[in-house]
Amino acid sequence: MKVSLPASPEIALLRHALAGVEPPPSRRVFVNRALRMERIRCIGFDLDWTIAPYYRLPIEELIFELALDRLVSHFDYPSVVRHAEFRPHFPHRGVIVDREAGVVLKMDRHRYVGRAYLGRELLDGKERAKLYRQERLDLRSERFYWVDTLFELPEVNLLAELVELQRRKLLDPPSYSKLFADVRASVDGVHAEGPLKARIAADLPRYLPRDRALALALVRLQLPERKLILITNSDWAYTNRLCSYLFDGVLPGLDSWRELFALVIVSSKKPGFFRKRKPFVELDDDGNPLGEVEVPSWGKVYAGGSRWGLEDLMQVPGESFLYVGDHIYGDIVSSKLTSTWRTALVLSELEEELEKQQEQATQLRHLDALKGELSGMGHKMDDMRDVLGLYGRHPGEETEAAQAAARQRLEQLQQEHRALRRRAGELEESIAMRYNPTWGSVFKQGGSQSLFGSQVDDFSCIYTSRVANFAYYGTSHYFRVLKDPMAHDLEL
Repeated sequence: MKVSLPASPEIALLRHALAGVEPPPSRRVFVNRALRMERIRCIGFDLDWTIAPYYRLPIEELIFELALDRLVSHFDYPSVVRHAEFRPHFPHRGVIVDREAGVVLKMDRHRYVGRAYLGRELLDGKERAKLYRQERLDLRSERFYWVDTLFELPEVNLLAELVELQRRKLLDPPSYSKLFADVRASVDGVHAEGPLKARIAADLPRYLPRDRALALALVRLQLPERKLILITNSDWAYTNRLCSYLFDGVLPGLDSWRELFALVIVSSKKPGFFRKRKPFVELDDDGNPLGEVEVPSWGKVYAGGSRWGLEDLMQVPGESFLYVGDHIYGDIVSSKLTSTWRTALVLSELEEELEKQQEQATQLRHLDALKGELSGMGHKMDDMRDVLGLYGRHPGEETEAAQAAARQRLEQLQQEHRALRRRAGELEESIAMRYNPTWGSVFKQGGSQSLFGSQVDDFSCIYTSRVANFAYYGTSHYFRVLKDPMAHDLEL
């Protein structure tokens, strides 16, 4: 007998779970610190780039064009700046802007600058050493600006293009610091005062995918009477518009996105939300303020607030709250340093990175083999140098011939070593350029983790490419650390 079940999000999820589909490699959740989902009672989500996974190129191009227009209309820049070109492959999350030198640079986890650009010019090793190897760099100083979010990529593109115009003598800013400050203010104005969000909201299919799996993931995460909370810096009107588009009617019986979230906090002003106690302002359905409270209530919408009031409402240990966001600093580091909340980082770049990694598996294995050969050859050269040193301490006719033979062998090894280093370097560069023709992999710099990659390692308990990936995992799933090797651990 066929049973007819009423249409509901839970029935849609039941069919999904019964299918038992394994996540493809690029859609997995990766684990830095073991996390038992059965112990998580509340989950907080950011909106932009987390719940709302924008199409990157249309958004970046829109911000670039609006910021460029604003430089001319609000900052009196000459019309020559309109020659600035939108180059989608130049900006890269995890790079750092040197405000004083006008340089965009990328570091490894040891803070070695492995790649740097002045405008469109790639700086060579000597130029990088002159700028960044003379003294220890204080990355907390005003000189350096960290590019942590996808919303910041267009301003990196714009800054580099304006620096290039300056290099060509087409623009004459007072200083690189002033140029950066104007670009930063222009992009801020686009977000705060300009038409950016109005343009997005007016044409959502152009800028935002509508994904049934995203709704399934949230429904699944709700299952054991777990409460989901939306915490966003966007205002109520924009949040409501985006979430209605993403969720209303996307699953049978899901009539309103508000059914997914037990609490909505807009205009939260993160990272300040994690640092300073502020009251919550209750809003009605039209976004009008109704009054201030120190502790919010379930089922309502608020503006502002802080984590202290939220924790007073939830009444759960910090280890039972999972915060999901895309901003390594504003979301993940800030919440990690000020609380015991568990953290999940959303990295949309991860899918392309994993696909490129799979495509280049043969080249990557070859590179590892070359590095092993280099290491072995280095040992042989060390031995030959010591042999020569010992012969030098015991001069005599009988040692002259042996010394000459050792010197010849060392020269041969050095020649082979240089050739092998050149081959390995060319292969490593070729692999890196397949990820991104300007910067290489987001998570690597040379043979080390990038500084950004090390932060992902240090501050996110788990990470994945999109929130929708949680639809593949049971609501009580145990995310285990499968491998956490040190340099001396054997590869079995």
